[in-house]
Amino acid sequence: MANMRFLVARAAQSDSVLTGVDPTEFNSGNPIRLFIIQAAIIIVFTRILGFFLHKIKQPSVIAEVIGGILLGPTALGRIPGFTEHIFPKPSLPYLNLVSTLGLTLFLFLVGLEVDVRVIRRNAKESLTISVAGMVLPFGLGAAVSVGIYNTFIDKSSVSFGNFVLFVGVAMAITAFPVLARILTETKLLYTRVGVLTLAAGVGNDVVGWILLALTVALVNASSGLTALYILLCTVGWAACLYFLVKPAFTWLARRTGSFENGPNQVMIMVTLLLVLVSAWITDIIGVHPIFGSFLVGLMVPHEGGFAIALTEKMEDLVAVVFLPIYFALSGLKTNLGDLNSGTAWGYTIALIFIAFFSKFVGCAGTARLFGFNWRESAAIGTLMSCKGLVELIVLNIGLSAGILDTRVFSMFVLMAVISTVITTPLTLWIYPEQYRTTLDDHGAHSHHGKSILGGGGDDDGSSSGDGGSKGAKKLLVVLSSFEHLPGLMTLVQLMQPSLASATAPAVTDGGLRRRHHKESSGSEKGAEADLADSSEGSIKDEADHDAIQGTPVLSSGAPYASAAAARPADISIDALRLVELTDRTSAVMKVSESEDTMRADPIINVFSTFARLNGLPVSSSMAVIPQDEYAPTVANRCRITASNFIVLPMTLGQSMSTSQQQAALQQSTTLPNPFDGIFGARPANADGKQQRYSPHHFNFVRRIIQTAETDVGLLIDRNVAASSGYSAAGHGPLARVARPKHIVLGFMGGPDDRAALELITRLCGSNKSLSAVVLRFQRISPEDAGESALPAVPPTIHHELSLPQHTTRSGANNADTMYPTQYQQSALEATLEDDLAVKRVEQEIEAGRYDGRIRVQDVSTARPLRDLIKAVEVEQPAIVMVGRGRRQPTMTHRDELKHLLLHGVDQDGATAATTPAAESSREAAKDRAIDSETCKVIGEPAMALTMATSSASTLVIAAGFNISARQLPA
Repeated sequence: MANMRFLVARAAQSDSVLTGVDPTEFNSGNPIRLFIIQAAIIIVFTRILGFFLHKIKQPSVIAEVIGGILLGPTALGRIPGFTEHIFPKPSLPYLNLVSTLGLTLFLFLVGLEVDVRVIRRNAKESLTISVAGMVLPFGLGAAVSVGIYNTFIDKSSVSFGNFVLFVGVAMAITAFPVLARILTETKLLYTRVGVLTLAAGVGNDVVGWILLALTVALVNASSGLTALYILLCTVGWAACLYFLVKPAFTWLARRTGSFENGPNQVMIMVTLLLVLVSAWITDIIGVHPIFGSFLVGLMVPHEGGFAIALTEKMEDLVAVVFLPIYFALSGLKTNLGDLNSGTAWGYTIALIFIAFFSKFVGCAGTARLFGFNWRESAAIGTLMSCKGLVELIVLNIGLSAGILDTRVFSMFVLMAVISTVITTPLTLWIYPEQYRTTLDDHGAHSHHGKSILGGGGDDDGSSSGDGGSKGAKKLLVVLSSFEHLPGLMTLVQLMQPSLASATAPAVTDGGLRRRHHKESSGSEKGAEADLADSSEGSIKDEADHDAIQGTPVLSSGAPYASAAAARPADISIDALRLVELTDRTSAVMKVSESEDTMRADPIINVFSTFARLNGLPVSSSMAVIPQDEYAPTVANRCRITASNFIVLPMTLGQSMSTSQQQAALQQSTTLPNPFDGIFGARPANADGKQQRYSPHHFNFVRRIIQTAETDVGLLIDRNVAASSGYSAAGHGPLARVARPKHIVLGFMGGPDDRAALELITRLCGSNKSLSAVVLRFQRISPEDAGESALPAVPPTIHHELSLPQHTTRSGANNADTMYPTQYQQSALEATLEDDLAVKRVEQEIEAGRYDGRIRVQDVSTARPLRDLIKAVEVEQPAIVMVGRGRRQPTMTHRDELKHLLLHGVDQDGATAATTPAAESSREAAKDRAIDSETCKVIGEPAMALTMATSSASTLVIAAGFNISARQLPA
């Protein structure tokens, strides 16, 4: 024991920073200490650069390369002692080992990203453009290499033929990973230009790596015969992978269920071992190890999204740690100070000119021959000239093989950086959104993002503005999370058409309203083009055919067709699945393989199947886009498909006491939802309270209300909270829905409530088994109701100015959502419109149109929200429908809502406060009261309904107006 203490004390004295040891001093026996410092500096420095370069739409590889150059002898290396302490030469082999391992894994991911099926879809055009984009740069690169070889290269160590071949390959190659990222971020992936460029980039990438393998084999071989043997062995190993290993790998993936459930640990282990073994085999053959990992990536099947799932498992570690280290090492080898002569700069400029214009002329000229216009051809040529990280990998291979010296290597690195930097801005300048042409599933194309498959709404017969078939209604349902499905299924069941309505004549008395009146055709087309351009490139459609008894078939927005029905169903659904586009490679793969992703997406499959089983035709689509593009994409999709109602599902976070949490845990065995990362429920905090929605989601909902041309419904589902058996307010178990085909409408007055009334009559007219009660609330004074007055809450500026009698000088409401002047009404006008809307429904009821399934009940009360909650608890409907009440409300509920949130629905708040349930209710209410953003989004009536013990979902209706008529405030 004494000896052990002595050894520990001695080690602490000899190898501790407390004893004066320099932590930056390299120690071969303990290299991890300096490696951590090096990795931290590289990662942080490149991330900071990447943050600023991303603002000008530059890929992350540019930040990593420039960061490496700045850390090298070009900039920070000139500081005395920096290189000796941070990047001493004895430590570089360790950095090189880690970076080579990372590069091997990265080339495996590149192989996973390459989908050769893309080439087959546009084989003739893509292969021709790919060949033209390699032959001309290869020839001009070989020509300029003669002068560089004679001027800078040591002829005794590098043969002329190997140098010419290497330079030709370096000039001809295109960086496919960077190209795919640029196409996705610029929304070009589903345009004619994007599809063809991606296919040509795949071919260019594969051929380029083959030529590079040949070049490395020739350099490493002592004779031409040895090079031939190396090449034949490489081909043999590739054939072994494809014809022997791939069938066994596919069998194992099916056996382990990896195609359906994603790769498990066994498949990850087998895949990584296969990558390392393949890299080792190609290395000992005489080719660089990265070729072995690239071949394995090409071999992995893409069935069922397996390649995407595999990429998600590995990409973060590679992209965050390994790649920055590799490119930083590349920058450390780059010294722009070596370009100290006019000759060197002259050849550098020549390389940049040839690298860009040879690709541009070859690809753009070939695209022009295939009928592309000059903008499309120029965009293809510009995109194919992108070099990026693949070019830098090629250059590093040439440097390590001795083909390039440091000066020539710096010349080529500068060429690669400049050609990559100019790609995105030049493409956006040459090919802006208003000139783009999109593709539909059948290969046809149309302009401004309006594909033939929707026909702008005129093809399908569902509706066309205010005209067309007024009886047919199309709903756009936004899908984002599994937890939203219960509420959506409830809504779908209420929309289920009756058997008689499938063959009955069309109802022609209006229905869900388009946002007021259309503008002139010119202004409408202009607004349509603006919206379409905002999100055109990221949507991919799938036709969902329906063969259920007499149910019409909706084929991707095309005209309805059915052998058993003479007309379309009254209601049809277009489901839009939103997936966030992140900076991960797997997100780009989801875009490029969206058809496979859609087929494997469980949310789309479950919802579409349930809707079809309920007799509703469904078309589905998927958009993989950044969160900032969610709202424009939904608005654009609504316009393209001529949808006249948008459904946005939400699930409000609830708060439970400790005892409720324990009971919920005993009753619930729900597995974690992998789809909640988009904008679903957040995990519970340490204090047991569920996190609220992010500001991004609230902004998304508000922008939809502001920009969509149709009415919007916020479907707030409480079934998730009800699964635990406890109410949000702590009033005990939530009551079960006793009437699954029943709706309650709380009519407070205003345009939102009138839209809700119109919707409920439409649903009851379509579904003969649906019943509804309309509660028209009219507020009276507390004295007339025999109740005490509620304490007044001082109004905020925004709340005071949002009331109908107060307007700004410009006439626009100064509320959270700005509305145009022309739609403002006085209180008398709003009340008159409410009376007319209710009177119209009462006349239809008296005429026997709804067979007594709708009843209107007038409720005079001093506290409408309290009485609405009590009515909901008595009626026990499947859905409670209310207006959002944020635009031109006829009454304000601010004081009553405050009282409800603090004291509950009991009139005597002091008495209720003495019970434990009320104490829990008060804590939950305070949490909701603080969250004013939720109230602004869903409105005061919907906020109050969170106090109800019923598990019924709430559908909040927000009526809107024509976006082309919007008068934005200064």
